[in-house]
Amino acid sequence: MLGSECKKVLSEGHEVIAPSKNEMDITSWDGVINNLQKISPDVVLNCAAFTDVDGSEKEDLLVRKINIEGPRNLAQCSARYNCKFFHISSNYVFDGQKTIPQPYFEDDSLSPLSAYGKSKLESEIAVRENSPNYVIVRTACLYGINGKNFVKAIISHAVHKKTDVLKLADDQIGSPTWAYRLALQIRQILNFGGIGTYHATAEGYCSPFEYAGFIVEKLGLEARLEPCKLKDLARPAKRPANSLMENRLLKKQAINVMVDWKEDMNTFLDTFGEQLIKEAEA
Repeated sequence: MLGSECKKVLSEGHEVIAPSKNEMDITSWDGVINNLQKISPDVVLNCAAFTDVDGSEKEDLLVRKINIEGPRNLAQCSARYNCKFFHISSNYVFDGQKTIPQPYFEDDSLSPLSAYGKSKLESEIAVRENSPNYVIVRTACLYGINGKNFVKAIISHAVHKKTDVLKLADDQIGSPTWAYRLALQIRQILNFGGIGTYHATAEGYCSPFEYAGFIVEKLGLEARLEPCKLKDLARPAKRPANSLMENRLLKKQAINVMVDWKEDMNTFLDTFGEQLIKEAEA
């Protein structure tokens, strides 16, 4: 979802080499070191991750290999060849206990609730310990035209009417962030020469219930949505109730390109809404 957008956006001003999983397995030290020696990049951008939050609770070995060992390999090899290393992290490194709508800042204490969140925290530690020239970008609630995401799930539910009522939390908040917009932000950080840990999410926030309602109304779909509490949703992994992050460092450096989530969502659905409905119907 993010890698495809980064490839498109960054190709406008840079030569982008995007090896497939078969061409470079990040969990293999030999595979990474051989590829970097051959490619000789200036920058390494890691968009690979195991992102199934609930699945992470029962796939510990696989999650550790992809989310921790992979970034560690990339960070170490990037350092060996003097490459700048970009790594994508998540709001799940926080416990979400701040009073809504107080946001999380880049230097707030980290206390993940889930196996996925713990793996993303350990990935950040691996990057900081092994790469002297790194950028960690924490983001949240990504959606896009490629890959699985919340927008596609809501459209699919409305099209197929899988259940009479879809229950969604109204006491959980986040900032739906367009993968294309995040790619633009990554380019801005790269061109600026940024270093360190950044938060990069859309401005504003909403609950999953409000988010789904916006999508359904915008596309003229029919779906019965019902608000509920986060604790009432029986899920294997705990979710942070407050996923609001402030893009403080981006704003301090005057390189923030993120806009309100509704603005980007309107553009996204105007552009791809019909396509997404047809894909769901098919």
